[in-house]
Amino acid sequence: MFSFPRFSFASYLLRRWYWALAVALTAFVWAATALALLPVADRDGTYTTRPQGFMTGMEDDALALLFQLRNARHADARARGLSEPITLVEVDEAAIRASNVRLQRWPRSFYARLIDRASAGGANTIGLDVYLSEAGGISESDKSTDEDLARSIENAGNVVLVEKLPAGGSDAITPLAQFRDPAWAVGFADFPHESEGSILTAQLSRARPKPDGSTDLRFSFADLLAQGLTGEPIEAPPGGEFVKLGARTIPLRRDGNLQIDFRARSPAFRSVSAKDILCEDFRRVSAPDLSCEDARAPSDDLFKDRIVIIGATNNDAPDLFTTPFFQPATFPNQPLLKLFDRGLQTAPKLMPGIEVHANVAATMLAGKYLTRPRYLWQIAFVLAPMLLVALAVFRLRALLSLVVTLAAGFLLLAVSASAFDARGLILPLATAELGTLGLLAPLTFLLRYAHERAVREEKEAERAAIMDIFSRCVSPEVADTFWEKRGDIVMGGERRTVTLIFTDIRGFTSLSESVDSEAVVTWLNEYFSRMHKIVCAYGGHINKYIGDGLMIVFGAPLRRGDNLEARAAVSCGLEMLAEVERINRDWEGTGRPHLAIGVGIHTGVATCGVVGAEGRLEYTIIGDTVNLASRLESTTKEKGVPILISDVTAALLGVDYETEPLGDVKVKGKKESTQVLTVRKIVRKKQVDAVETVGA
Repeated sequence: MFSFPRFSFASYLLRRWYWALAVALTAFVWAATALALLPVADRDGTYTTRPQGFMTGMEDDALALLFQLRNARHADARARGLSEPITLVEVDEAAIRASNVRLQRWPRSFYARLIDRASAGGANTIGLDVYLSEAGGISESDKSTDEDLARSIENAGNVVLVEKLPAGGSDAITPLAQFRDPAWAVGFADFPHESEGSILTAQLSRARPKPDGSTDLRFSFADLLAQGLTGEPIEAPPGGEFVKLGARTIPLRRDGNLQIDFRARSPAFRSVSAKDILCEDFRRVSAPDLSCEDARAPSDDLFKDRIVIIGATNNDAPDLFTTPFFQPATFPNQPLLKLFDRGLQTAPKLMPGIEVHANVAATMLAGKYLTRPRYLWQIAFVLAPMLLVALAVFRLRALLSLVVTLAAGFLLLAVSASAFDARGLILPLATAELGTLGLLAPLTFLLRYAHERAVREEKEAERAAIMDIFSRCVSPEVADTFWEKRGDIVMGGERRTVTLIFTDIRGFTSLSESVDSEAVVTWLNEYFSRMHKIVCAYGGHINKYIGDGLMIVFGAPLRRGDNLEARAAVSCGLEMLAEVERINRDWEGTGRPHLAIGVGIHTGVATCGVVGAEGRLEYTIIGDTVNLASRLESTTKEKGVPILISDVTAALLGVDYETEPLGDVKVKGKKESTQVLTVRKIVRKKQVDAVETVGA
């Protein structure tokens, strides 16, 4: 039984279990990314550190990109802060330079004056983002300014001060009683820092255990500002999934924090420089030569019924934070953002603390909140593009699958950006992109390449095995045809109708007895070469070299139909006889012998297949058809003709060949005799092309 070369187990898997491996690989990558996205609890049971599992850092970066894209695509979105009831009173670079006093030494009376102006303008709630944990100084003047600030806080009646809660081994920073007592409320200014110190969320409240076993619930600075504007307290139902501010239900992340909906790149809210309010105070207290001609006094509508937040925004302020708009817009983000707005500012920019608090308060008040889908929906979102890419890689052409893969990456970004802009929905963009483009795409392309290589190697091995058997018997063209039609070849053995030619050089033994063996081999090689060309031209192949004789097969292992094979064989036999005459003319006068051959042709059923031992295989023809064809060749001497064909072959020739019956021949081992004929000529010659006419 014929068998192709063996392959490695890996090659076997790639060829026979390719689709199972494809499904398993897709499932594995999806499972890996799903596990990476699974929230990881901290030791205290919260999810503060990894709310998106090991993908938290990348998801935070992806969220920053979504903010920047929204800022670039929607001018109305980045202008929202200007229409919201929040005003920032900035102690900026202009105010610091005009006051002629560095920020750390600013008199408390300056802050008092800012509170007075906001209160006089009708501010609903005033937030002072300045730590008042120490006295302004020890001089009588310093004590006087502290009293001015305490008095302004008391007179306004709606001032919220800031404190810092103890964390990381550092002590709490709380306002002095002098300021805390007259204030309406005190809120903590602490922010949970995300990956690489960026701020993306805000903690609205924090419960602190007291020595007596009770709990002291503290609210954030921005939370109290929002409560002050609405006049409604915040409620935190059990579970930590949301809080309520009046009629507003504010969803929280898994870690219990609020996802901040940053309005835009700083500055995003209406603001006024402290210089415009305090210019006369600066000239009176610390900068007598200051000119106030360019100072623009703010109108009351900048404060009326609004949240007013007072704090530092200068370049070296103590609370400048990284936010999504600090993330550098590098390639390919940079051209992507510029595509929507060529004049857009994309350089990294820090955001002052008062503006971060303003964004938190605005998020609470807006009624449109940023949320992430539940975990099962997130991993379903991750799976969708993976399936698309996997189907493309495993089913489409390589170039088209690459196009689909890249399109899937852009589609993920487009869908995520649209969901973020329209619904405030934060999809796991980074996880989906990493899993699809970073992991699945290269792995599936690698698996596809390995599979195609394994299949190619298998085909090359099959080709080598087939060509090894036939390349010595047929022309390269016919051998190539065998390979192309290999699906029609039965190598293990079958019975089929074939037409066989046997030839023999008459009297060659006596011709070669007195001649050197090397010369005999030279004669035979030339003879066989010229016969081989003729056989190949008619679509047959030399199956055996039998001394100086040939066994030639038509119709196996490929066949073109019994009639065509018979006509091709007879035409081949006649052409071989003509070629022998040409050989004799070429050899005349060279000392080489004069050749004569006999040709026997018979058509019949025979067993065809590959036989032999491992390492030495041969395609052979077995059966009575072989015996009869061989007998016909030897009978040519008795009948005195160069070519004999059986009546079976003659019946397949049609009217194109002129034949002459010569009686019967009885083959040893057969009871019935066979009528034989000789072929005188071809009446109407038809060209038989071995390559173009071969068919199943």
